[in-house]
Amino acid sequence: MKLLSKILNNIPNINRFERIWKIAQIDFKKRYYNDRLGLIWALLNPIMSVSVYYIVFTMIMNRVSEGIDNYALFIFSGLIFWIAFVEMLKKGMKTLISKSYLIENIKLNKIDLYLSICLSISMALIFNISAYLIMAKLFGVNYSYLLLYLPILILNIFLIGCGTSMILSVVLIHFRDINHIVDIAIKLGFWTSGIFFKAELILDKLPFVYYINPFVGIIENARNIALYNTCPNLVTMNLNVLIGIFIFIIGAIYVERFGHLACEKL
Repeated sequence: MKLLSKILNNIPNINRFERIWKIAQIDFKKRYYNDRLGLIWALLNPIMSVSVYYIVFTMIMNRVSEGIDNYALFIFSGLIFWIAFVEMLKKGMKTLISKSYLIENIKLNKIDLYLSICLSISMALIFNISAYLIMAKLFGVNYSYLLLYLPILILNIFLIGCGTSMILSVVLIHFRDINHIVDIAIKLGFWTSGIFFKAELILDKLPFVYYINPFVGIIENARNIALYNTCPNLVTMNLNVLIGIFIFIIGAIYVERFGHLACEKL
């Protein structure tokens, strides 16, 4: 753990943005390059998850996949965004604990740690999206200029994941049981985001979910762009970005005001 602080201390005149990028690079390499298969695991993880769910929902629960073409791609296009968010949330909320050695040894803005972690995960998300696009092309999916909307969805995941993790990381120091509550919330979000079925199946019975779970709109727009080659719902997209900005600002304020108090309890 102290290796990262030594590396950063040995780089003279490093500015804030270079530091964020350097931490993100190191974190990204540490996650994949220490394994024999390296970066391939970034692709294998969602593919194996998609394979399991595809088998379950097509062979055991066939009704769910009825009327959905390219069902494997349908799952893949939603799952990669959800996996990235959950990884940001779970890893980011432990930042003050796992990165305390950096806070103690380096004059570092705490928010930069969250930015670097979520940037690292966003890099993996971009890799997975690229792999998805190649796979989808092999299945005959056509693309257009609409792919230019994908960076907005990636930014949206970044803002929501980073902001939420900042808030929860401070709460975690004072209330360790938050881990269990987060796990329950993740399960609820997982099954109400329309990852395995069309969102209409939920929204017809629980229309309020559309307003409290931004991932319904994010995943729907991801499929419009990268699977159906249709224009995304711009109203939903803009609303979700505003929600992401709001969560990020609240998280940043929360860490600035209470982060030092949380660190004193470590």
